[in-house]
Amino acid sequence: MSDEKPENGTLERAETDGQRLGRGGVTSRRTFLATGAAVSAAAVAGCAGGTGSGSTEGPEPPWTTEELADQIDDESTVTIYAANGDRPTWEALVNVINEEFGTSLKLEQYNAHAGAVSQRFMQEHQANSTKADLITTANDVTALIREDGRSVAEKYYETGLEENFWFTDVLNDNEVYPWMVHALNGGAWSVMPINETVFEDRGLDYPESYNDLFEDQYEGLEVALPGYVVDNQIGWIIDYHAAETEMDNMEWMETLVDHLNFVGVESHSTGARSVAEGNTPMMFYNFPSTIHPLMDEYPLRANFVDPVKGSSWKTELSIPANAPNPWVARFVLSATLESAVQRRIIHDVPQVAPGRTDIDYAAEEPTEYMQKRMNADTINYSFEESSQFIEIGQQAKDEGVLDF
Repeated sequence: MSDEKPENGTLERAETDGQRLGRGGVTSRRTFLATGAAVSAAAVAGCAGGTGSGSTEGPEPPWTTEELADQIDDESTVTIYAANGDRPTWEALVNVINEEFGTSLKLEQYNAHAGAVSQRFMQEHQANSTKADLITTANDVTALIREDGRSVAEKYYETGLEENFWFTDVLNDNEVYPWMVHALNGGAWSVMPINETVFEDRGLDYPESYNDLFEDQYEGLEVALPGYVVDNQIGWIIDYHAAETEMDNMEWMETLVDHLNFVGVESHSTGARSVAEGNTPMMFYNFPSTIHPLMDEYPLRANFVDPVKGSSWKTELSIPANAPNPWVARFVLSATLESAVQRRIIHDVPQVAPGRTDIDYAAEEPTEYMQKRMNADTINYSFEESSQFIEIGQQAKDEGVLDF
């Protein structure tokens, strides 16, 4: 999934069925994060709302997926607000979960760009009429958490996720937070799209680092950059690579802008297609999932520089504080992280990659591109650490360095 802006939001339902498989329990428990943002396990287990039968009580945490499955009724509905991934992605994921756990969940979803998802979610929250059971990339709420602290997360989201679920023991500390879990899109989270034919015709080498672009062979090279630049992505590129030179961050970017010929494009998708069709030799950065659909049809190379930025928080899933179906939400979140579901994401869920990088996916025979994406040499950053990249990206925008 990318940070690409999809079409106008819509709300649709998909129905899926399947056959149940159990899962052994995991009984160990991780201590609360030092920040203390989590609420107690007992408070979460007895929170308002519940299953279709009206129950508000559940098993003792840490919860296993099978225990959570026992808390939901047949024909339950899960509502997902998604800024990442389109309708087929989430339909496929819920279908896989139903098949693996014998549930028959129905799905309703609202898909829109991150700003629209945030606005809708925050308006419903303020009106005490939350409709979403799970939410991804509510960027306005994320910005408030960065600005005002984790107490904001407790206001909008169910907290205690790092304490109450079995997956605490298989995820790294920067993959599970009190209010969100990194569930999808593991591995490389940034890629440099290149048209192989254009590079071959011009006799150009494939850059192994962004600093390679200062070489004479790339002088004046047309490089696409979207008008909607993701601060976190561009900020990391600038900060990491400027540190390898004697230039400061803005000097590094300004010098590279003078050396190359940056071409503005409307979006990440249009930039990817421009490169795929040979209209532009390369794009400064994009998302692996955005270029993936074009790679079979065009001479499009997914060029992963060494190292490449890993996700600072992948595709996060959060449960709203007043989710109408909290046990359904907890089950879907838990099931998504199960190894059986993560493995099936490789082939059965479009646009995304599995989030867990502790699993060996060789038996699933992933495509060469998926293998590169999952095995690229990455540097991963925590939620808090990524704030500096957002500031750097925003600075580049404010100073007009990225205006083309």
